[in-house]
Amino acid sequence: MTSIIEEITGRLPLVVDSARQESEILYLSGPGWRLRVSGAWRLVRGSHIVTSRDAEVSDRTAGVIGSLVGARVMDCRPQSAAHDIDIALVLDDGQVLETFSDYLYDTWLLTLGDLAIEGPLQG
Repeated sequence: MTSIIEEITGRLPLVVDSARQESEILYLSGPGWRLRVSGAWRLVRGSHIVTSRDAEVSDRTAGVIGSLVGARVMDCRPQSAAHDIDIALVLDDGQVLETFSDYLYDTWLLTLGDLAIEGPLQG
């Protein structure tokens, strides 16, 4: 996992040019990169959950997701100290996008140029 995290952080910062949620799937992208999270995810600021996959899709939720446009991904770290199979992306405003996956259907895919990284990560 460490080498994958290092590979991602070596390509930071990433600018978010597009952010949307379609049904339960979150899509973020920018120049040379894209992220699709079909598994569980949540956006947190400190100990406060700003929104998540399971939040009711509404104008408010769309606004929160839309407000990510212009943000920069400044750091990437394992989502959990106990399990290093998912990533957390730290934004320049202090918010953190946490991903959660299982092995078959609820995954995430981060594409950085010609590099594609799919979670859950297997070490």
